[in-house]
Amino acid sequence: MKFKILNILTSLLLVTCLTTSCLDDEKEEFDYSANASITAFSINDIETEYKAVLNGKDTTLTTTVIGTEYPFSIDQNTGQIFNADSLPYGTDISKVTVNITADTYGIFIAAEKDSIWDAADSLNFEKPIQFKVLSQLGSFGRTYTANINVHQQVPDSLVWTKIESNLNQEIKAQKAVYCNGTIYLFAEQDTQVAVTSSENGTEWTPLQDINIPTKADYTSVIAWNGKIYILADNELYLSTDAINWEKVDTEQKIAQLTACIDFGTNPKIIGTSIDNTYIESFDGVNWESYETLPTTFPKDTYSYAAYPLESNPNITRVVVMGQQNFTELINVVWTQLGEEHRWEDLSYDDNEYTCPNLRKPTMIHYNNQLYTFGGPGRLSEAFDCFYTSKDHGINWEKITSMVMFPSEFGELYRQSGGSYSCIVDDNQFIWMMWGNGEVWRGRINKLGFINQ
Repeated sequence: MKFKILNILTSLLLVTCLTTSCLDDEKEEFDYSANASITAFSINDIETEYKAVLNGKDTTLTTTVIGTEYPFSIDQNTGQIFNADSLPYGTDISKVTVNITADTYGIFIAAEKDSIWDAADSLNFEKPIQFKVLSQLGSFGRTYTANINVHQQVPDSLVWTKIESNLNQEIKAQKAVYCNGTIYLFAEQDTQVAVTSSENGTEWTPLQDINIPTKADYTSVIAWNGKIYILADNELYLSTDAINWEKVDTEQKIAQLTACIDFGTNPKIIGTSIDNTYIESFDGVNWESYETLPTTFPKDTYSYAAYPLESNPNITRVVVMGQQNFTELINVVWTQLGEEHRWEDLSYDDNEYTCPNLRKPTMIHYNNQLYTFGGPGRLSEAFDCFYTSKDHGINWEKITSMVMFPSEFGELYRQSGGSYSCIVDDNQFIWMMWGNGEVWRGRINKLGFINQ
């Protein structure tokens, strides 16, 4: 960076150049302003070189950050200049050209020896740079400190943390739901389902039997419309705290609570009746019956995801994944739009990108796509990897980098006898609760970035 070092005399001469004009015969007078503020700041495009392996060879590639996509704010009270939306991880900010607008053209880089700023100069923003403006009266205004913020984490990487917790260490079978900011974990017991809950994943309430007169089905539990629902002897019960339950006054006998839609214009709870009919309700009391479900629809081991369409947030897509039997090579996938009253089978025989069969599969909608994972498959080990679908469950691919599980998860699955549960919270953390009492959470870095 080339700086022009100016002494005080040079600075005053600059002011004279900026403000002097020839007086005409009438000797017109001018009022000189004391304003000396920076009013706008932006960066130009930044090119960054990085190394990658292409076709087995180390290759130098270049990526460009578009400066106009990262606006800068100026706090006139504190003199801070900054970008609220950080530049991508790894961006080289050692040679950056900037654009500055001020009350005058007398813009200086403030240092031990001040130097005039030149828009053509490349500046090193690895440390903050200070600027100040010379007014028409020859006095400097406040000093501004400019920072260029760059993400310090790989944005697309999933980072896991083990949480120290007091979760019960002998949960043989379980299912968790997330409701009103709390994780509720339902555990199978000999005489009744028990529940424990936590708001932070660290402190869990003691396991306590739910007060339902007959044995409940822990696999049926579902959170919908701010309440928790569960089945016992094909009867529907609801609760706001997972301890105190009341029977829902409905004539419908329900074999399965399959999924629910909790947003959009058509919130509803979806299930299967005892005569294998598709049923749905908008209040949990009144149920409508539709078509008979085919025998291939998953009934025992399944998981679902419901999410609004990017193209129209008022329309919801529901996807259900499950097993028919473990001898098959694939997990079956079914889907519907929220306005529909039927399921569509997405498990095509001639599709080479179907989801492989996994024991106890879990599916989540996360990072604007579907992810699935679980126990050992016909072709994989337990928690070996994520599989992802970007077309609502039709085609799936194995993820081999960035979004991965800790190496401990495979062993945790075996130690827990396959007992685990998973939820995604409001802060985009994926929570994993294991039967041996371990609790982990993970999040893709960029989903935790604040974009103001």
